Amino acid sequence: MRKGDGVSEPDRTGQPKRAASRSVVRAMIWATVPVLLLVQLLASAGVEVSSFWSQIRQLDARIARVADSRAELIAEPLWKMRYEQVTSVLNEIMHDESIAAAAVYDDTGVAIARVMARPTGQAVAEVSRPIKYSNGNMAVQAGRIAIAYSYTTLYADTGSRLVLLLVVGLLATLATMVAMRISANIFIGRPLAAMMSAIQRSKQDGRAYPADVHSSNEFGQLARAFNAMQHTTSGALDRLGHMASHDPLTGLPNRRSLTERLVVLSSHAGSHDALVAFCFIDLDDFKGINDTFGHDAGDKFLIHISERLRGAVEAEDWVARLGGDEFVVIRPEVRDEAAAQAFARRLLDAISEPIRLHDKLVMPRASIGLAVRHADDPELSHLPALADIALYHAKSKAPGTVAVLNEALQREYRRRRDLELAIPAGFAEGQFEVWYQSQVDLESQSVVCLEALIRWRHPEHGIIGPGEFLPLIERSGNNVRLTRYVLTDACRSLQRLAAAGKPHIRIAINLPPSELADHSLAGEIRETCERFGVAPSSLELEITEGSLINNIASASETLRRLRRLGATIALDDFGTGYSSLAHLRRFPLDKVKIDKAFISEIPASAEDKAIVGVIASLADTLGLTLIAEGIERAEQVLAMREIGVRFGQGYLYQRPQPLDAALRWLDGRATGEGAANPALADSPSVVPEFAA
Repeated sequence: MRKGDGVSEPDRTGQPKRAASRSVVRAMIWATVPVLLLVQLLASAGVEVSSFWSQIRQLDARIARVADSRAELIAEPLWKMRYEQVTSVLNEIMHDESIAAAAVYDDTGVAIARVMARPTGQAVAEVSRPIKYSNGNMAVQAGRIAIAYSYTTLYADTGSRLVLLLVVGLLATLATMVAMRISANIFIGRPLAAMMSAIQRSKQDGRAYPADVHSSNEFGQLARAFNAMQHTTSGALDRLGHMASHDPLTGLPNRRSLTERLVVLSSHAGSHDALVAFCFIDLDDFKGINDTFGHDAGDKFLIHISERLRGAVEAEDWVARLGGDEFVVIRPEVRDEAAAQAFARRLLDAISEPIRLHDKLVMPRASIGLAVRHADDPELSHLPALADIALYHAKSKAPGTVAVLNEALQREYRRRRDLELAIPAGFAEGQFEVWYQSQVDLESQSVVCLEALIRWRHPEHGIIGPGEFLPLIERSGNNVRLTRYVLTDACRSLQRLAAAGKPHIRIAINLPPSELADHSLAGEIRETCERFGVAPSSLELEITEGSLINNIASASETLRRLRRLGATIALDDFGTGYSSLAHLRRFPLDKVKIDKAFISEIPASAEDKAIVGVIASLADTLGLTLIAEGIERAEQVLAMREIGVRFGQGYLYQRPQPLDAALRWLDGRATGEGAANPALADSPSVVPEFAA
């Protein structure tokens, strides 16, 4: 340790060496030595005072003994009312010069005898003792004796000396206080004041200020240690401040710093025409990186991305990580929106370079939401939310691209938020409606099934298709509620079909992926069917390939339970998902619905006809029934029959419509009034149409 830093070094025994300088204690002793002499005088005075109080206590004890002895002597005369004898006993004690008066009271408090020795101008003390009488058969309190006595003699003996010693003691105390005050101020008060001043200044602006103490005693050492601590603490606070405002993994500023940065941008706005470009970056399928390579590799991946973003920006730009796989890049000044888009695309290109993880090349992909605002715009603080609107559009419509915030996206966002907030009211007010579209036997043209498709009849926005509001239902956690809603309506519709003489027509409902993980679904379907008196075999449950992939183990168990109920299981939109043939063998399926993307160009597209032919051959081998979706033209029906597809569904037969209209349409087909009812749906069905 350096010399002169104010801290004692240990000697070879491990004990700290005493400082060579004078200590505070020693300085205080030297400052108070004269006062100690006065203290000795006060000690003598104290002895005198102690002696006086000892005599006082002795007198008190003696008078108490006299009262006790006289109480015993006069107990019997008092009880037997020999009051002359009581007075005689009192007179005997009056020979004591200290006793001023004595009195005896009977058990009723009446004074029986009272004697006075002499008048006194001094204050007197009094002692009182009960008088108890006992003759062996009884013990009673006969009365009370009280003796008043004076300290006059003692005061006379010690009064003058006590006054003198008191004066001396006061003077000595005053001298001691003055000496202590001076020494404490010099050796303690000033160093502490210096350190307190340094502390207060540090509290005001957060900087470290040294305590200006130059003494070589313990307080000087303490001040030097305090200064060293200030320096260390200041560095630690700087590091803590950096940690609080920066991401520990990448070292980039974090979400907390973002707010401060936007305030700085707003307060340092240049000209009115200056534009700020805000890029909200979200990595695509980062979860897949973690799941495939592990979280350590995921952290390495994020560090690579942060380094690429740093390398792709200029010195005046600002890069931050908000958490997870979300990054922000701010360019404080761009010429126009086109320049901002070019900047965002350069960031996207920089991110998209391959990264090697565990000896494998990974191609990063990201989506960017871009918002551009004037530096003095009041909405500048809302840039993260505005860019997030554009990012949502990019992620949902075209992942791996740059989406620029515009009025259309803001209107879409406001509509989406309005719908999301209106979902509870939609359920409470019965705004969700179940519409039905027929599935037809292509040979006999008879209707064999009605697919339940959900619509939202919003009081302001009109009829809304499921493609718009189902993602909002899923995000709000109302999937299960909507599925139960559709299931209940489907069972009620089966009742009406049976009452209308059409018990052979089944109803198909779509199950969202989350339902396949719920093993209680089969039980709830059975209970609902029992409540409405319909058979579970009248239900056809449609699932997607994606839901199977995401829940292979639980989906297989749920489907087997549904099959045991007697329900039919159909694989919806076949060909648009993973299209793994293993799915057709692994899961208990009854039907496969060919997606309309393969039907729309038939018969013109020989390639699509070949694909559908392969699917039909495979389905026939596995014993699966095929349904073609999206049939809109008569030639498509002929082509499907040639290929071997038995059932079809599409606008050629019927658009989705409420049950009442669907029943009228069915009645019209039965009476030969035509294949369509003019009162059809206000809007075509929207993919994906699953009623959950």
